[in-house]
Amino acid sequence: MSAAERQGADSLPASFRKLAARERKALWEGLYFDSDDDRAAGNAGNEALELADILVESAVGALTLPLGIASGFLIDGRLLDLPLAVEEPSVIAAAGYAAHIIAGGGGFTTEADEAVMDAYVYLENVSADGERSLSSPPAASAIRARLSAIQGSLEKRGGGLKELSVHRLPDTGLVALELSIDVRDAMGANILNTAAEAVRPLAEELSGGASLMCILSNASPKRLARARFSLPLERLAPYCRSYEPGEAARRIELACRLANEDPRRAVTQNKGIMNGIASLAQATLNDTRAVEAAAHAWAARSGHIRSLSHYALREGSLEGSIELPLALGSVGGSVDLHPGAKAALRLLGNPDSRRLARIAAALGLAQNFAALLALVTGGIQQGHMKLHAARLAYKAGARGEDTRKAAELIALKGSYSVDAAREALASLKASRGGGETESRV
Repeated sequence: MSAAERQGADSLPASFRKLAARERKALWEGLYFDSDDDRAAGNAGNEALELADILVESAVGALTLPLGIASGFLIDGRLLDLPLAVEEPSVIAAAGYAAHIIAGGGGFTTEADEAVMDAYVYLENVSADGERSLSSPPAASAIRARLSAIQGSLEKRGGGLKELSVHRLPDTGLVALELSIDVRDAMGANILNTAAEAVRPLAEELSGGASLMCILSNASPKRLARARFSLPLERLAPYCRSYEPGEAARRIELACRLANEDPRRAVTQNKGIMNGIASLAQATLNDTRAVEAAAHAWAARSGHIRSLSHYALREGSLEGSIELPLALGSVGGSVDLHPGAKAALRLLGNPDSRRLARIAAALGLAQNFAALLALVTGGIQQGHMKLHAARLAYKAGARGEDTRKAAELIALKGSYSVDAAREALASLKASRGGGETESRV
């Protein structure tokens, strides 16, 4: 198919992926950016391009996410500032707000399971005798020996194969060889897939079947992290708007029960939890898609999607808790390659994978608590729109200090549109006696 048939005269050439990285970048920016200002703000320089070209195929640059800091998290007695990469307004502000409130009650207590994940060899045409052979102790010993040959360094660090099992799937009749492996401080995808493919020939030989595929599971149900807090009502009182703290706590508890009853609400509640967790995963260049897939699968494990968090009003305190699978790595993949990810981990004190998962669980609970507290005591949109006003000002052409000044005028009038932003910029210009605004600074 020709370039014209694909998209018209301005489409990328068929040979695009074969160009050198800087040639790809120049072509991309020349075709799809409106100005030099847009190119400077919307793409990265050649150093970032070089790294991007290692991380992904056909790289043209780096689409940088805003990186901010949510401060004041008291987690297991240690005060932390958390790096969050996210484009959505209010996520960082809400996380820090909740952290401040919960720190007043003693902060978060967290824990995490060992970093055990599963990989599978799926086999077809396996007889009952073949299944028994694959399940036998001699087969297990042979599989362990095969993995030890490639995972010696992992085993020296306490990781490696912890358990294996064999089961037949009822609908397809496929036999699954499940390898449960402690991946230590890695996210684990490469370790797991390598292990499954290494034992595939042996699994076929032992079972008499043929491999359909070898692949990890991102479900990660053995790699759970938990966080909880207990907030005395007197500590909650200043943040309840017009409500008494006991009533606000009751409403938060009821809102969580609503999420457990109504799957439509549960989806949104869990998305809000993942606002924080995914932002931390992104800041440390972990696999956000895997983390979110596992969390949502865990929420639906009963066959009915439920909230990942839980709240209860007990003995004068609001108690919050969360449990979910969190396969986060502090080494390997892009985590210890990208300078930004390494800096984010340094801010966190260079945690191991379990500590990183515990921090993420506390963050997800904080994000949820902030949202529920706002929702049941008056709503979230007023604060959200104030943050959105700066975006409108930027769209209208404001830059530098004018962006924030125009946003204040927009919020003061309560009309949120690009037209309102243009009026705010015009007002700023008029206030300077008709001179130029700072909109292009």
